[in-house]
Amino acid sequence: MLRLQCKNILKDNNLAITKNRLNVLHLFLSSKTALSLKSINLSLKKIDRVTIFRVLNVFERNKIIHKIQLQKGKIFYALCEKECSDNNNHNHNHIHFLCEDCDNLFCLPISNFPKFNFPDHKLKNIDINISGLCSSCNV
Repeated sequence: MLRLQCKNILKDNNLAITKNRLNVLHLFLSSKTALSLKSINLSLKKIDRVTIFRVLNVFERNKIIHKIQLQKGKIFYALCEKECSDNNNHNHNHIHFLCEDCDNLFCLPISNFPKFNFPDHKLKNIDINISGLCSSCNV
């Protein structure tokens, strides 16, 4: 089922269906959290790091995934929602929650995403990052 979903996502984005792209996309679809480059490399040991990086760049350009950069240089990647790729702005109306215990990063929906208006400035990206304990660690 996931394999077919992966193929459809690649077809919908006019991308060639390759084994490496299928494997990377399958990893994202089967994950409940955002993924660090380290965790991607560990999960996909048969694919070299350069190839993984190229696949991630293609997926990001095609709005299949988005990059999350946290303080201290931590970088994660997360699957985009369908609504994200339906417009040209590549907007994400969610917050990024980093668990301080397990180091998992979650994209969490927010009902009232704040609106910002700064005259004479063109906003391109707004990141809201929150840290604390996730539901699994907060027991």
